[in-house]
Amino acid sequence: MFCPLNPAPGTKWTASDPADEREFVRRLEAKGISTTVRDTRGREIDGACGQLAAAD
Repeated sequence: MFCPLNPAPGTKWTASDPADEREFVRRLEAKGISTTVRDTRGREIDGACGQLAAAD
């Protein structure tokens, strides 16, 4: 499963470009690796992937 990173204050990490995400999935699937891209939810309450770790 693949979950796109969401922006979070105080972190140096940024989200990948959607085209890069699609290419990543394409390459995995080309090698026969089943891949799911998880929908991002909870961004508005800072509860999405990558955001909870930045919470105080």
